[in-house]
Parts: sequence; C-alpha cells; structure tokens
Amino acid sequence: MAREAPLLEREAGPSLSAIASNFFWLGLTAFGGPPVHISMFKKRFCEDEDLRWLSEERFQELFAMANCLPGPSSTQVGFAIGVTKKGVVGGLVSGFAFILPGAIMMTALGFASSAVSDKIKDPHSPERACAIACSAVGVSLVFSAVSGLVKKFVFSTKDTGKLGFVCCITAAMCLLVSPTPAWLNPVLIFAGGMVTIASPVHAAANQNEAASHDDGRTGLPISAARLVFLGYFVLAAWTIHTDTYDHGWVMPFLNAGMFVWGGGPVVLPMLMTYPGGTVSDLTPTFIDPTVFLTGIALAEMMPGPVFNMSCFLGVQLALAAGWWWPSGVAICWLGLMGPGIALIFGAVPVWDQLKQFAVYSKALPGLNAAAVGLLVQTVFVVYGKLDEKSKDTAIGCSGARAIALLSYCAIDMAGINTLKVVLAFGALGFAVASMPADHMLA
Repeated sequence: MAREAPLLEREAGPSLSAIASNFFWLGLTAFGGPPVHISMFKKRFCEDEDLRWLSEERFQELFAMANCLPGPSSTQVGFAIGVTKKGVVGGLVSGFAFILPGAIMMTALGFASSAVSDKIKDPHSPERACAIACSAVGVSLVFSAVSGLVKKFVFSTKDTGKLGFVCCITAAMCLLVSPTPAWLNPVLIFAGGMVTIASPVHAAANQNEAASHDDGRTGLPISAARLVFLGYFVLAAWTIHTDTYDHGWVMPFLNAGMFVWGGGPVVLPMLMTYPGGTVSDLTPTFIDPTVFLTGIALAEMMPGPVFNMSCFLGVQLALAAGWWWPSGVAICWLGLMGPGIALIFGAVPVWDQLKQFAVYSKALPGLNAAAVGLLVQTVFVVYGKLDEKSKDTAIGCSGARAIALLSYCAIDMAGINTLKVVLAFGALGFAVASMPADHMLA
C-alpha cells in the first residue's frame, strides 16, 4: 500500500496534448545527437519550474535502462518518459512526437539528395559552413549536458572518488576500444553497478527522498513485458539464421535495429559494412556510398535521432527499386527503430520491479556513474569530429571552436533559447562562407 499514495497524487499528471506539444517542440530543436537530447529532456522535465515531471534520479534511471538496450537510447528515454506519465499511450505519444519532425525532414531530403549532396560535399560552400556552425553549437550542448550530469551523479555523494573512477574508466574504455563492439555499453553499465554492490555508496538523504516519491507508471503489466522480450529473442534468432540475400535490402536495417548498442555512431558503421548491405564491398550493393555518406551528414544536421537516416535511405532504395516510396520509408524505419522501441515498453515495468530488491539500491549509483561515463567520452569524440570536419571549410577549426565556446556561453550562461542560437550561428556560418576568400576565418 505504501506505493499507492504517490501514484494517486499523480493520477491526473500532464495531458496527452501537453506531452505531445512538449516532445514535438523538442523534436524540432534537438540538434546535436543523443547527449544533447538527454540534456534537453533533463532541463525540460526535471528542472523546468513549470513542469518537473520527473525527479533527476528517476530520469537517470530511465537513461541507464535505455543504455542497456539495443536501439536509439535517447529516443528510448523519450518513450519511457511518456510511459511514466500516461502509460503505453503516453509513451507512444511522447516518442513519436519527438521522432516525427526529423523523420519528415529526412524523408523530404531523400528526394532532394542529389542537389544537397553536391553542396554539402563542397568544403567552401555556404551550405557546408552552415552545417559546421550548427555542429559547433551541438558540441557546446554536449559539454553542457555532460558537465551537468557529472556534477549531479558523481559529485553529489561522499564517495566522489569511487564514482569518479567508475565514470572515467567507463569513458576511457569507450575511447580505447574502437570500433566499439555492440556488447560494450551494457557490460560497462552493469560493471559500474557491480562496483557499488561490492562497495556501497551512501547517497545524500534528499536524493533518496526524491527518488522514493517519483514512482510514476510502468505501462505494460509485467506478464506482457516478458512477452515483449520473448518476442525479441525469437526475432533475433530468426534474424541470425536468415540468409540476407533472400530479403534484399530489408535485412541490414533489421539486423542493425536488433543488435546495435550505442546509437547512431554504431548503427552507421553496421549499415555500411553489413554483408550484402547498403554500401558493402560485397554484392549486391543497394545504394551508392556517396549517397549514404551524404545521408549521414544530413542526419547529423537534423534534429532528433540519427536513426531517422532510415527515412532518407528508404526513399532512395524504394525509388531505385520502383517501389511506392512510403513503403520503403516504412520498412527501413521499422527495421531500424522498431526493435528498440518495442523493448523500451517491456523494459520499463521490468526495470521498475528491480526497485523491490535491496541490491538494486546498491547498484544504482554505479549504474548512473557508468551511464554518465558513456556520455563523457562523447565530448572528446564530437570535438574531434568537429575539428576534422571544419579544417578545410570556410569557417576553419578556429572559427568552429569559437562558435562552440560562444554558443555554450549563450545557452548555458545567458539562457538563450537553443533554437535561436542554432539559427543565429547557422546564418553566421552561411554568411562567412559567402564572403570573399580573403575575409574568411583561418
């Protein structure tokens, strides 16, 4: 009976329209990839005085859970937040509202890919400079997100050294092991939990209190959640033992959706190197490598998950095969996104049941610290990619770094709206590239 009171107090909760509008707006403005998505979710749903739908501890639980599952982790967190507020329907509304804007944009860009491809590939074009400027803003958002999470989940206990080692060793392992194998992220998450099980961390009293009054909903009953996982394992077994050539270009997307941990940075190499897949050196080859790489650049520019690249590729593949283009988009999108989305609905009630065991409370600080460590390594990765992409452009490395610093100040210190900052610096990048060569940044 102790768990019923908080649930009854939150029975009304946010309306479905409020969930839809909040996540749709985030889907329009979530530039910068998973670390930025996580930061935006946290600021809006944990820190915004008008909302406060979740405690930060509950939010971090959902984030750690998503990192233990295959699929687009930040998008899965979006689905999970909706589940905790309005059950299965709330999860469907929040998740699809977040995905939809980017999916529409990537589908439209699939039709315009040839023209965009030429402009994006030209290092001196205004379009390329605009993309680099937006990427620089994304780097600042990544740093803001990661630094905030480190402060909250590493420096908020008396055992900072212990959690700091868990966080930093997790990040170091991700940086050292390249390419990252699919199993590494969940193994590191669980290893962090094992550390604090063996040597418990005592959280601050206010942390424990916040988490205990933030149960939320779990959506599916536990029996249905188990069926979700059973269905996943059956489909995984079928996928492993199915000849890819019998199903053409559908199987690379399903295989990646079933077995990818780590989000966009992992799924893209999987699609590129899958035997008989999208751009493999083996035959059959289903899509031109140049088109595929252009799709990567566009997906990184667009808001929402990089997994929305499946919409771009679906258009290309369907048109090339003489299919009705919506069917190509649907097949590629469902293959890549479907497994991870289904699993999150099964995972929320299963994960919530773990709270009944004392060992979970001991593991949670380590799980959280390791989950944050997965994000710490992205600071180095995105900064390195920014330098690599910007060095031969009109903006140059120094200009991209300056934009990253100024946008961090504007967003994190001055509190300027993220979309305004993205638009302003994107326009600046376009303007710089449009100047005569002797006026461009070095």
